[in-house]
Amino acid sequence: MSSVAHRNGNHKVGPRPQGSALKASSFKSRLPPSPSPSPAAVRRSSPASLCGPVKDPDGVPGRVRVAVRLRPRNAEEMVADADFADCVELLPEVKRLKLRKNNWDADTYEFDEVLTEYASQKRVYEVVAKPVVESVLDGYNGTVMAYGQTGTGKTFTLGRLGDEDTAHRGIMVRAMEDILADVDLGSDSVTVSYLQLYMEAIQDLLDPANDNISIVEDPKTGDVSLPGATLVDIRDQQSFLELLRLGEAHRIAANTKLNTESSRSHAILMVHVRRSIAGEDNLSNENGNTSHLVKPSRPLVRKSKLVVVDLAGSERIHKSGLY
Repeated sequence: MSSVAHRNGNHKVGPRPQGSALKASSFKSRLPPSPSPSPAAVRRSSPASLCGPVKDPDGVPGRVRVAVRLRPRNAEEMVADADFADCVELLPEVKRLKLRKNNWDADTYEFDEVLTEYASQKRVYEVVAKPVVESVLDGYNGTVMAYGQTGTGKTFTLGRLGDEDTAHRGIMVRAMEDILADVDLGSDSVTVSYLQLYMEAIQDLLDPANDNISIVEDPKTGDVSLPGATLVDIRDQQSFLELLRLGEAHRIAANTKLNTESSRSHAILMVHVRRSIAGEDNLSNENGNTSHLVKPSRPLVRKSKLVVVDLAGSERIHKSGLY
């Protein structure tokens, strides 16, 4: 996952082992890199650096952060007694992953977080996405995305509703819980769009007939919007869950060699947060003293956006069997 942050306007507003990579970035508003010849080299998975409020342990503010998650063995792998240790070694204490070529040769990759197959959904959310959500509530735009081969648990990590077991709730559900718990719906608003990108067209998952949405960029501000997308006002968690169910039912999926229900489109959840903030302007007297002269407060609106992206499988075509 990755997260990045930038300010809105002038006001602070804010290879056998199956694993998926998660990126997170907050803007106040597929695997690891290709192996190099040296097996001892360490590849850093997140070289990008962006400005923003999210601070990293290495001191770089707003840097895109990347985590890798190894999913548990599925039923087929358990029957075959497959062992991930034959090809992958996780070193979460030093945030590294080794891919074994053979018994004596391996490539090492470095991540911001390494999550084992025993990591809970709660743990994944708190490590990867929660800092981004907190930045969004402060007025920054933030993005969390998952990518990797089909069947590696991307949709489970992001979009799981947790109907059978609330412990399985994914990042989308947990993020909305935190947002609704923090805003005041009497003065603030939370609206949601749910889209998919398929065959180079943006389609509305909440209104399938709306299947060719345009992207519009404001020439003055550079803001990008999707004016044709359905925008739903969210007042409670239950209405949000119903929206996710509706959207998932309309998402393009196919039966492939790797996954019987493989998502074939990129799903994009956009959460818009508008918060009312009381502002005060100080007045100066003749001596420049502003300590006791205060102008009446004026309403300010702080806007930010959380984007959660569930990318389609990144595997080679011959592996999926889709031609």
